[in-house]
Amino acid sequence: MDENDTRQEPSGQQDAQRDLEQRALRNVRGLVDRIQAEDEAKRKSQKWVVGVLVAVVAATAAVFVVGVNRKPAGTEEIVVAPGNKAPAR
Repeated sequence: MDENDTRQEPSGQQDAQRDLEQRALRNVRGLVDRIQAEDEAKRKSQKWVVGVLVAVVAATAAVFVVGVNRKPAGTEEIVVAPGNKAPAR
C-alpha cells in the first residue's frame, strides 16, 4: 500500500464523524439565528427611538410656533387709521 492511499474507516467511526459534523452545523445555525434575532431587535429599537425623537422635535416646534404667534393676554390692539397727510413745507 502506498502512503497516499486513503484508509477505510470502520462504519462506526464514519457515523460518529457524521454525527459530530451535523451537531456542529446545528450549533452554527443556532448561533446565526440568534445573531439575526438580536440584529432585528436592535433595528426595531432604533426605529422606535428615532420616532420618539421626531415626535419630541415636532411637539417642541409646535409649542414654539404657537408661543411666537400668540397675542399677549390683556393687551388691546390699536388700529391707526390712515389720516390726512401733513402738508409738505
